[in-house]
Amino acid sequence: MNISFEDHSVEISACPNAALQHMYDQLFTKDALEFLVNFVTYFQPRVSEILRARKLRKLNFDITGDLPKFRTDVTSTTITESDWKISPLPTKLQNRHVDLGDVAPANTIHFKSALASGVEGVQVDFDDGECPSWPNMIQGLYNIVGFTKGEFFPSEVPTLQSAPILMLRPRAWNMIEHNVLINGKQIPGTLMDFGLLMFHTGAVLTLSNVGPYFYLSKVESSTEALLWNDIFLWTQLKLGIPRGTIRACVLIENILSAFEMDEILYQLKEHSLGLNCGIWDYAASIVTKFGENSVAKLKLHGKISPKKIFFLIFDCFR
Repeated sequence: MNISFEDHSVEISACPNAALQHMYDQLFTKDALEFLVNFVTYFQPRVSEILRARKLRKLNFDITGDLPKFRTDVTSTTITESDWKISPLPTKLQNRHVDLGDVAPANTIHFKSALASGVEGVQVDFDDGECPSWPNMIQGLYNIVGFTKGEFFPSEVPTLQSAPILMLRPRAWNMIEHNVLINGKQIPGTLMDFGLLMFHTGAVLTLSNVGPYFYLSKVESSTEALLWNDIFLWTQLKLGIPRGTIRACVLIENILSAFEMDEILYQLKEHSLGLNCGIWDYAASIVTKFGENSVAKLKLHGKISPKKIFFLIFDCFR
């Protein structure tokens, strides 16, 4: 599919099979694509800046052998030493004893079972829980859209208001969607996931007082949290959703984000619903960031273990 909007062009890979054609047509409408083009062209340069900053930071660690430290700049000190809190949580988010994690939305049977499980929340995972093949992305996005519209096995799953909360988890910043090109460039998978989910489900989740709620994975700094906050503000404005409606939990699953937890909460303040600890990715990040520096790896592993990071999160929770 090729389509143009003023100075922008969109190329989308064809539907991979006939069984998905109806879903494909429902997702990639002209209005949805126009929203996606405006969204991606506005924010893709900042995503590129973040990925470049990550590479430079990694290069600095490799060259100098330095370890990450808690920030001591004036901005950070003001944040950590001042009295502030995130906005109060919506009623639906105040009782979450059990969440089902890593539920792949393209696995229709699994998704349907999760919705009927009686838990408080379901983490609908486009990141680690699902292989982002083109058929899977179409099926997964459509399943969520269909459920919010009451078209997903309505006789077998609860209604939107009585079902578990959907905690939508887009792909991480570094994941690329190869099947969608805007102005000839592949786009960040994060922006496609978030953009289409918000365009198709944002209004109904808002009107039903059950969202939109997100998990943000692989965040490495408060600068990245600020980008997410700007994305939320822009999207709410464009879709006519009240400011502060979108809420997001940041997964502290990277060793670098462990040193900026207060700052991350602060940047997302009115859109935050707290922090969560991703133990396995956190441990793996020590290797990916400092794998060639055995001293750093050992020091960090002893200094900030998954157990200790949990208490750090508890201490800085605002």
